[in-house]
Amino acid sequence: MGFFDDLKAAAVDKVREKVTRELAELGIDLNSEEDDSQEPEIAEIAAEDEGDSPEPEIADEDDSPEPKESAWSKPLKPTSAWNTPLNVTSSSSTPSAHAIAPSNPSSVSFPPPDADTTFNEAVQKLWDLDSRLTPNKDYKIDVQNSKHPSYKGDAADEPLFTYVKPAIFRKRPTFTTFVALLNNYSAYVGQEEDVTEQELQENRAFLNEIMKTAPMKYCHQYCVAKNVTYKGREISTNESKFKQILNSIWFELYSRSGGRKDSSGFEHVFVGEVKNGSVSGFHNWIMFYLEEKRGKVDFRGYIKPRSRESFTAETNDDDPVLTLQ
Repeated sequence: MGFFDDLKAAAVDKVREKVTRELAELGIDLNSEEDDSQEPEIAEIAAEDEGDSPEPEIADEDDSPEPKESAWSKPLKPTSAWNTPLNVTSSSSTPSAHAIAPSNPSSVSFPPPDADTTFNEAVQKLWDLDSRLTPNKDYKIDVQNSKHPSYKGDAADEPLFTYVKPAIFRKRPTFTTFVALLNNYSAYVGQEEDVTEQELQENRAFLNEIMKTAPMKYCHQYCVAKNVTYKGREISTNESKFKQILNSIWFELYSRSGGRKDSSGFEHVFVGEVKNGSVSGFHNWIMFYLEEKRGKVDFRGYIKPRSRESFTAETNDDDPVLTLQ
């Protein structure tokens, strides 16, 4: 059995327990039996904002490692078939850096990529294969006002997220295993990372889950079809070896400060890092949502797309990609 195949069920259970406990502290109950067909009542949201809702029951303390210091210590203002088509039904999606919205495909079939598949075609197919959340059902956002990047004022009085269905963190294993990784880093540049065995297991659990999804299987197929090389070697059709490459790209530590190994690709892109008082990276809606729940980020409006003439937002729910400030 390979490095990724022998991950014990107990280790995976620990991931679920960790996420359940951490989200419960934010009032997010993963055991909620909320009816998927019903939208949240506005009154319920308001009560939650005012602190009128009952406090969630917090799991008893165990021997789990303490989370590392957050970057957001204070509020911030700113083995698959290679020659057959992929048959996809709606399933767990791999977390996307910015995308939170549309598309809820039922059944999609795509031919496998070949040597003639262009990069643009591959990116479009990755987007089409992904199973994203449904606006106004799985989540609600209030984008409020758009703004020019040069405008530093606050164009949004309210939070970005008004609602996210708790069940998505339980029903989508990619989401569950992803959330478990978010507090594994000391986000301040210059502070050397100390990676525990539990954190290594959490990395493996996440990679195992995302490689079950259509976008990542297609990504693997594309890399093989295009004879992509990594560290001088062509990428193998073996899925376990591909996971090892992903592990290297995303989780191997390097220095962003000229000395200590204080960063990784995953940390920078999805978690964010603080250097000289400024945040960089942080291209991830789940992290933004959770930090907004904690009161540690302040949504100040979204950057106006160049194609729009008005500074007034045209929609609150169907923009799949937003640039925030």
